[in-house]
Amino acid sequence: METRAYVAEGTKVSSVSEMREKCSPTDCLARMILGEAGNQPQNEMIAVAYTANNRLQFPDKFGSDIKSVVLQGDGGQFNGIKSAVALNPTSHSAWSTCLNVAKTFTSKTNQIGHCLWFNTTSTYNANLKANGGKYKFAGTTTALEVVSEVNLAMPIRFSLLKATIFNLHPLFKQLIFQKGAAD
Repeated sequence: METRAYVAEGTKVSSVSEMREKCSPTDCLARMILGEAGNQPQNEMIAVAYTANNRLQFPDKFGSDIKSVVLQGDGGQFNGIKSAVALNPTSHSAWSTCLNVAKTFTSKTNQIGHCLWFNTTSTYNANLKANGGKYKFAGTTTALEVVSEVNLAMPIRFSLLKATIFNLHPLFKQLIFQKGAAD
């Protein structure tokens, strides 16, 4: 087994490619959490971490390890990974919290179940409005029917979508979409 030396967690990098080369999986996850939910409560940061972790169930679609999931498509799956704050995380006051979440989230309750995506409420609602009450992922032509929504004690809402455009796993007939309550 190869042992790899990584830069110190939070070391400034210039791109996702450099992050892929130099940063540990935990560091990359913490940077993604910071870029996506650095201004949110810790429970939402944990939910974002579980969203990435849940994608490990589908390695052919998302990647086989947390680092490849987080960095898939040079950050196309989690746009926050490309943000200035993710490239230079120690400049942000939430960095230590995000790093701690990345290191410990699996010891916390997974309140999002099998959720694979998240979005802000305003973006989610605008998408539904534009697509006749269905959700349409960018770059696709098929809008997905929202089957149900669930509100938890924290400000994150979940929706079940009928998945007809993804061929993931025969037992996973519906994909879960998480939406945040605030921008």
